[in-house]
Amino acid sequence: MTGTPRPALPYAGPPAPPAPGPRTAAPVPSRLRPPQVLLGVGVVLLVAAGLAGPSLAGGAARIGVLLLALVVGCASAWAARARLRSTEEACAAAAAALALAGAASGDRPLEGGPVPALLVAAVLLGVRVLFPRPLSWPLAVWAALQVAALRSLDLVAAGVPRATLLLAVALTGLAVALTARRPLARVALVSTAPWLVAGVGGGLVTAATAAGPARWLSAGLTVVTAGALLLVRLRPAVEPLLGRPRAVPVVSGLVAGGAVGAALSTDGPVPLPLAGWSGVLLVSLAATFVTGWRRGLLLPAATAAGSVLVVLAVTQLVAAARWQALVVLLVLTALPAAGVAAVRRDERPQAVPAAEGCLAAAALVAVPAGLLTPSAAAVALTGLYALTLAVRPGMAADVRGPTGTVGAVCAGAALAVVAVDAAWVALAVHLAVQGVLTCGWAALLSRVPDGDPHEAAAAWRTGAAELVAAAWTVAALDGATVVEAWSLPAAAGLWLAAGPRLLDGPSGPAWGPGLVVAAVPSTVAAVVAPGALRPVLVLLVAAAVMALGARTAVRAPLLAGAVTAVTLTAGLAVLALPLPLTGALVVGAALLAVGARRELRPVAGFGARLSEMR
Repeated sequence: MTGTPRPALPYAGPPAPPAPGPRTAAPVPSRLRPPQVLLGVGVVLLVAAGLAGPSLAGGAARIGVLLLALVVGCASAWAARARLRSTEEACAAAAAALALAGAASGDRPLEGGPVPALLVAAVLLGVRVLFPRPLSWPLAVWAALQVAALRSLDLVAAGVPRATLLLAVALTGLAVALTARRPLARVALVSTAPWLVAGVGGGLVTAATAAGPARWLSAGLTVVTAGALLLVRLRPAVEPLLGRPRAVPVVSGLVAGGAVGAALSTDGPVPLPLAGWSGVLLVSLAATFVTGWRRGLLLPAATAAGSVLVVLAVTQLVAAARWQALVVLLVLTALPAAGVAAVRRDERPQAVPAAEGCLAAAALVAVPAGLLTPSAAAVALTGLYALTLAVRPGMAADVRGPTGTVGAVCAGAALAVVAVDAAWVALAVHLAVQGVLTCGWAALLSRVPDGDPHEAAAAWRTGAAELVAAAWTVAALDGATVVEAWSLPAAAGLWLAAGPRLLDGPSGPAWGPGLVVAAVPSTVAAVVAPGALRPVLVLLVAAAVMALGARTAVRAPLLAGAVTAVTLTAGLAVLALPLPLTGALVVGAALLAVGARRELRPVAGFGARLSEMR
């Protein structure tokens, strides 16, 4: 038989198959077959007739729709035994749609309550157990449950019962999204979103406003719902619907933290600090102990939940002016942050500044709480600044920057506290102490081989400015009227701001500004103001500066001393001579200056000889 040639076909044979290549998924229309198109049209027509019948013929048509659903369901069961997969799915879809239509149409007793929809859901669930292959059965069960829930909304009381119903439906939908097949899981997740939003909103409101166990019942259901949403993020089948990887964990954490914070929002002395402490502890434990793939899922959720708890607690404590409780919360918040910094190296850039910031905030809040005086709070803040500078050399570069920023804020807060308290002597003391500390840090940075030169220069300038401000504050408190009480500290500040450039840099930029600020006001005052002591002192200082400049081979002091001495002498001479001689002296000096300049840089006319002029 195998060797007998086959007869020719009465029609052209199928085209030769193409050469095998990489397999690509065919588009959906090309996978359809004519029987499937017929089945789809049949389903549409049956469902349309089932939906239109009750509106035309009343209750009798509704019973007919239910009987038709039973017949079509039996056809689906026959197709399952005959292994007709497409027919089985089509008949199941038609039967489910007709059953839902029959339960949702007509007059009483089936209309007006959740019982008909629940009966349909129970029947369809039993069919789903017997025939697990069609997707239409579980999809119809989920739709029937939602219809029953919608009909129950008007039957339950507002508040905790309604929020419980909404959250229960949302939990059911999330459970379906976790366990069902991919198409049903995606449909369930999308259809659960409105229930989730409404349930979470109602749960938060009732957790904040209800009393007794009802408050914690709503909060607990909301937290469970947030946890279920977090678990859904692990389901690859619905991952394309959930957005960025951190979105669902953050939303879940916000919901859970808001629920617990709302439940703890009472007027008692313990719940609010407990809420804030719980938030800090949650973030700290998650940052310390959660590792691996769980860290990417749980840490954003824990951070969001803890942040919500802390913000709610702090906001309500401030609104209620409960400063002592807020101080306790801030101090307790610093402890877990310090523990995280000690245990995990990768969390130190956030943990160390957080701990220091909490302690600084506690010192500030302790003033209105009556636990510290403004002077004591300023001492504590300056001490934190000193502690920051002391520990910064051993820190890594990524930790040093944020810690330095928080330390600078502590220093500024200390000055603001004493300034608001009008403690001017204390202000001068804090300025001087902070200036010395800052200049010491700048000197350390200048000596370290890998120190940042820009940071060192900024530290020198900041420390110099603080010391100058301290000196000026003392001068203002003493009522100083001499110009040197203001000019000499400014000159010293300019020299200190130059830092190591005073020793090894060019003398003009390093020494020049300070010398000018020190010399000009004193020279002008020596010439203009009456008295013989200041001119003598200015000349003596100018001579000493010239001698030191010559001895140390530094140009700027030498030139500054010489210019100061000559200017002072000329000024005194001009004031001592009669007016005509003073005019002659001034004009002669001007002519000498012009002649020397034109000899150095000749212009038209100045380069010609007298005999060549007309």
